[in-house]
Amino acid sequence: MKKNLPLLIPVLPYLIMTSLIFFIIPTLEPNSRYFSVFMMMMIPAYCFVSAFLYGLKNGIVWFYPIFIGIIFMPAIFLIINMKALLYGVIYGAVALLGMYLGSIQKKRKDDEPGSAD
Repeated sequence: MKKNLPLLIPVLPYLIMTSLIFFIIPTLEPNSRYFSVFMMMMIPAYCFVSAFLYGLKNGIVWFYPIFIGIIFMPAIFLIINMKALLYGVIYGAVALLGMYLGSIQKKRKDDEPGSAD
């Protein structure tokens, strides 16, 4: 566990913000037409952007997309119905894609001849 602690510390702010979004947005009226817009567009967009920024800063860390999917699970059982179980998988996949693209951008920046790092 101590070996993974340096990997866990940078991910905590991202996971805390994601948890807030996952538990605040689903408390909107599930029968409203805006609810599905949040579930299908806004939350995946947030997952992508946060994972991209995390990947840009830290590279690929395998457990971040898994945590994104797991963090959404309590909202499914408490607020939303079981049909939304697939959303957790989709959010994790979107986070993986964002992290991958962010890590590619980080490698490009690090490989530049004039970079200070």
